[in-house]
Amino acid sequence: MQVTVRCRARTRADGVVIAPYRSADGTDTLERMPLASELPRRRRLTALIVGAAIVVLVGGGLAIGAVTTTADAAARLDAMLPTASEVVADARADFDELRATRDEAQAALDDSAGTVLDETEREALAAALDETGEREDDARVELATAVDLLDRARAADRSVVALGAPLHEAATTLGTQEFPDLERFAESVGALETPVASLALAVDAWNAEQERILRERYTNHVWASGWHPELDACQGSVDVSARYGISAIAEHWSCGGKDFPDDPGTTIALTGVHAGTYRVEGIVKMLDQGTATTADLPRGYDLVYQTCQNGQSSTMSITALTRLD
Repeated sequence: MQVTVRCRARTRADGVVIAPYRSADGTDTLERMPLASELPRRRRLTALIVGAAIVVLVGGGLAIGAVTTTADAAARLDAMLPTASEVVADARADFDELRATRDEAQAALDDSAGTVLDETEREALAAALDETGEREDDARVELATAVDLLDRARAADRSVVALGAPLHEAATTLGTQEFPDLERFAESVGALETPVASLALAVDAWNAEQERILRERYTNHVWASGWHPELDACQGSVDVSARYGISAIAEHWSCGGKDFPDDPGTTIALTGVHAGTYRVEGIVKMLDQGTATTADLPRGYDLVYQTCQNGQSSTMSITALTRLD
């Protein structure tokens, strides 16, 4: 006779329920069944494990992508840096050459002072140089900015965390870099050519005029030192310094006094006594020979020339001269 033993359900210390279970063949077996309270915990554990696996997979994929993206960006930037460096170096060389040309024009302007017949050409060049000065300042700032951009590109963040964004930005900036202010500076320097050439012609004209003046310059020969006998000899001017107490020469009006220049600024030459080149300062005093004394003679000049205007002793003119050589 078969005896069937039915076990009552009981719970183990680990929370597992042992309960009777009838199999398909009709036999009873013991089955381990989880408590209802254990099911959510197991589901959560499963979800955590699956989630962790997904994070690992996705994170690994992202990490690989970040490395690749950063490497590509770095390679692009590194390929551009040599060319960008060369472009900046060429721009700086052009800037230096333009400055040298501008300095030459400035020197031409400075050297032309006092060597032109009028100031028209000098004023034109000065205005053109002012224009280049403004353009030069702009170009200098532009070059400084380009150098700074190049330095920042070399120091761009290459970390994977940045995903290559700083590298892409640096490469894009270098690839679009231009120098419009440097081009404008070059145009303004090129525009100096015409006023510089015009000024050179003006200086040549002045030199030609000076040569003509030298050829035609008034020359007075101081043939002797003395007084009335030498003056009356009418052979040229006479050094009368001993009589006047100052450096002085004199000549009768009819012997050559009427031809002696008295326009201020006129350059004359003396030969003989007091030989040299002089600038005429004009008539500085008129004296009446009948009442004047040597105390009335003007002093403080390198030399004075005395003659009686129209041969009248009452209109004795004193012309001051400044020695130039």
